[in-house]
Amino acid sequence: MLNILVVEDNQVERNNLVRMLRRLKTGIKIFEAATGEQAIKILRQEMIGLFFLDIELPDISGLKIAATIRSMPQYELTYIVFITTHVYYQLEAFKKYHCYDFIEKPYKKEDVAKISERLIKGITKEWDKEQVVRFQIRNCILKIFLKDILFIESQGRNCVIHTKNNQYIIPNISMQKLLERIGASNFMRTHKSYIVNLKNIHLIEKHEKNSWIVHFENYSLVAYISDKYKKDFFNKSCD
Repeated sequence: MLNILVVEDNQVERNNLVRMLRRLKTGIKIFEAATGEQAIKILRQEMIGLFFLDIELPDISGLKIAATIRSMPQYELTYIVFITTHVYYQLEAFKKYHCYDFIEKPYKKEDVAKISERLIKGITKEWDKEQVVRFQIRNCILKIFLKDILFIESQGRNCVIHTKNNQYIIPNISMQKLLERIGASNFMRTHKSYIVNLKNIHLIEKHEKNSWIVHFENYSLVAYISDKYKKDFFNKSCD
């Protein structure tokens, strides 16, 4: 799933832009911020794939937000589109913050579609090619290939990603949030504490009256299927 952050203090204009973006493609999630403070909080908590930044905000400039974005390793090459009425900002933005393009106010639906469709297509194409999920853990970016994930297990406030060769602890993330971050159709919830990669299942074994065990090739640990999820699981795994 592609996360987009729209930063615009004018609610009417922000709503218009968000509505235009939602019409372009399914499989995107849009975050909204009316101030720079809200924007920075979101981009630190979520992995954003595309930014639309209003330059003039009530607290800090969109250019300063861009500076914050570029200072973070995971956003070094992420696309930024500025929204502005002041075209004289363009040279500074292109040179200093490496923004991709501008949308001038009042913006036209055709301009938004032209820029956004090109960027979303390019981003999703690259993601489809790589098929990875990224997490920021302290000052590092953890990159995990989806094909290597066997299953994901909830442990308290953390999640553990089990891969063919390693286990990775992702702190302070819910199972639902992690499933949204992965955004791949072959992953599904099988239990309140487990998400399974259907492509890597080796064997399914009856465990108790209302539960099953999922085994993975050359891996000693297992995942579980509860009665609540069994119908959806067996329907999907047999497709």
